Amino acid sequence: MKPVAYLVQDLLFVSKIREAARQLGVEVERAASPEALYEAARRARLVIVDLRLPAALRALELLAADPETARVPSVGFLGHEDLEVMRTASERGCGTVLPKGKFASDLPRLLSDAAA
Repeated sequence: MKPVAYLVQDLLFVSKIREAARQLGVEVERAASPEALYEAARRARLVIVDLRLPAALRALELLAADPETARVPSVGFLGHEDLEVMRTASERGCGTVLPKGKFASDLPRLLSDAAA
């Protein structure tokens, strides 16, 4: 089991996730598509989604449609100005929606909580 599955394409955030995970000894799995995230979420304790991606809302729909993956906590991040996407992501089952900066600062805690 990899405690954290993520759908992120921005290399800066991929790097932040991988480095924080390495420092904490937490295994992470990067998904290349909403379908791959869904499969990875079945084995995860936390799902991270870059809500700036066009496929992000589709990924949330897939996760919410299955009771097994709907129970996995999810965190989405995006620019603080994207209020409509924030609202839509919450409506589609994203448990926590954070601005990029807050996500980056909370990342170590999020990963260690998922691994605990």
